[in-house]
Amino acid sequence: MPTAFYIEYPRITAVEIGGSARNPKLKRVEVGDLPEPRNEDGTLMVDRQGYLNEQVAAFVKERKLGGGKTILLAGPDAMRYREVKLAFSDKRNIDKVLQYQVEGLIPNIPIEQLTVGYNILQNEPDGARLLVHAADKDYIRQRIIALEEAGCTVDSVDSNLSGTMNIGLLHGAFAKGSPPALWLDFAGTSATVAVVQDGEVQTARVFLAPYLAGASGATATAEDAKAAGKQAAAEAELRARKFEAGDLDRLDDMDMEEEYVLDTSATDSTTLPKSESVNIGGAEVADRIRHMSRDELQKFITRVSVEARRTMLISRFDAEPERLVVSGLGSAGRELAKLLGAELGMSDAIDIDLVDVVNPPGKGVDTPDVGELSYLCGVALKGVGRDYTGIDFRYGDLAAGTLFDYAKTPLAFTATLVLLFAGIMFLISYTHARQYERDIAALRDQDRGPKYFFTAAFYHTKAADQQPGSKPTPAELKLRQYPEMPEAPGDEIRLAHKRLKDTQALLQGATEDVFAHPHPADQILAEILKTIEAAKPSYDFALLRCDILATGVTIQYMASITETDAERKRLGVTFKESDRMFDAFRKLAEAHPEWFEGDPTQEEGNKAQVGPEGRQADQMTLKLKLKKIEPPKKKPTTPPKTGAK
Repeated sequence: MPTAFYIEYPRITAVEIGGSARNPKLKRVEVGDLPEPRNEDGTLMVDRQGYLNEQVAAFVKERKLGGGKTILLAGPDAMRYREVKLAFSDKRNIDKVLQYQVEGLIPNIPIEQLTVGYNILQNEPDGARLLVHAADKDYIRQRIIALEEAGCTVDSVDSNLSGTMNIGLLHGAFAKGSPPALWLDFAGTSATVAVVQDGEVQTARVFLAPYLAGASGATATAEDAKAAGKQAAAEAELRARKFEAGDLDRLDDMDMEEEYVLDTSATDSTTLPKSESVNIGGAEVADRIRHMSRDELQKFITRVSVEARRTMLISRFDAEPERLVVSGLGSAGRELAKLLGAELGMSDAIDIDLVDVVNPPGKGVDTPDVGELSYLCGVALKGVGRDYTGIDFRYGDLAAGTLFDYAKTPLAFTATLVLLFAGIMFLISYTHARQYERDIAALRDQDRGPKYFFTAAFYHTKAADQQPGSKPTPAELKLRQYPEMPEAPGDEIRLAHKRLKDTQALLQGATEDVFAHPHPADQILAEILKTIEAAKPSYDFALLRCDILATGVTIQYMASITETDAERKRLGVTFKESDRMFDAFRKLAEAHPEWFEGDPTQEEGNKAQVGPEGRQADQMTLKLKLKKIEPPKKKPTTPPKTGAK
């Protein structure tokens, strides 16, 4: 069962998803504390990786997680997003150049510190528009190490925006064929604004949802917030005027300098403590909204509307949104959707809960109020086959180690032991081999050794060769020469023995097998059964007998005569059963000319009733003629060379 992890101070969150890509189900949500890594005196720990490993391992063990696929979520603090236009849409070419394109789009961060993914927003005649997801490589590496130390193999890593789109587009509000929608999703104090048309995201952007931390005192002062709101509104108005005036080049240059990113240090956004950037849930967001004054609520509506208009101005898409969809605001969502719709001039405004896709109200499991739950469920859907963007940051130096990488240290140790053992065994065997060679040399060099007996074997051939008509050939004379090999006594003895054996075979004459080989009845039977199966036997078919004799094969079977056209159509045949059986055996005879001779013959016998349904069948007799078995011709033997006439 796939599990998705989000590891960010001050807590760890994990969700398990079951079911399928079409019908996913939320199985459980686990939340654990992850305090800041500080010493007793309040200073930050030096070994933060070791601390993180311990905390994650304890969480995984206590909750019994990590049994199936594991997906890691890269949260908003680690992400940067950019919309990029390229002059081509082929993915292979995009993969080649994307790293260089992104390098100039994200200032102040070396490209070596980022891992990059993308999804295609729209294919256009002159290229493609991409949404680039760039993640902090060290952030991901630290969490991969912690999970793998806890015994979980991380299969993939994805972003929060990818998770939001993955789960959001499963919701019925964005079904194909529905009118274009402007989608505002709030996850804690971060927000996503996207344009969705026909079930596809046309553009998307992440920003900070302002004023949501005001109830806890985590925002800037009211005067600073008011000034920030005025500044954002002025910028949006300036962009709108430039857009209407057709000054698109200047607008694009201005956009390139924008941090198209959730950035807690942005001067035009309400700042939040890092621990609160995501981790407040929908219920707490709704509670903070309820405690806002009328003036603060209006500022919130205005600022979110400004960000939505800004996104639509700096992005390109085919259709203007006709309705507003708001998610992630809990019980306050319905009222805020109406207010935002009025501010944006959209009368059709609704609020939805993304988690309802995997956890239907009244039927699912109880879930804690955490802001990251929606896009954590979204990336967990990758484990059941639902992956809208196809992004996986685990590649290159973040890729999982191969089996050899994990085993190279024990393999090196084992190889050293094997080489040491092999060296010892080589010394032992070398000593034995040298002694063996000395023994063979002593056998060869003794008074009555192999050479003595080899010479004695050909002693009387000299007199026989002098007889008329008995002159030996050069090959025979070579066989009678003893091989002298002083440096290889073993090879010398073996070669001498071979020459004696070859001479003996030559004198006695070669023997050949003169027995006739019958036809392989077992193979013929197997082919007959395959042929019957290939001919699609009917409901009434019955094999009565099959005789395989030396001269031929006789097959008796019952062929249906009451088989209907509907039954033949179900079997995928057109001929009646006796005809298709005969045709199948004719093809068998043609395929095996080494067994059969001529075409098969078939005779029709008596009709008989088969089964209780009043069905009838003909008794057919089919015969195949086997080729005559001829014994192999015996080769003439070579007479012995005795010298006699």
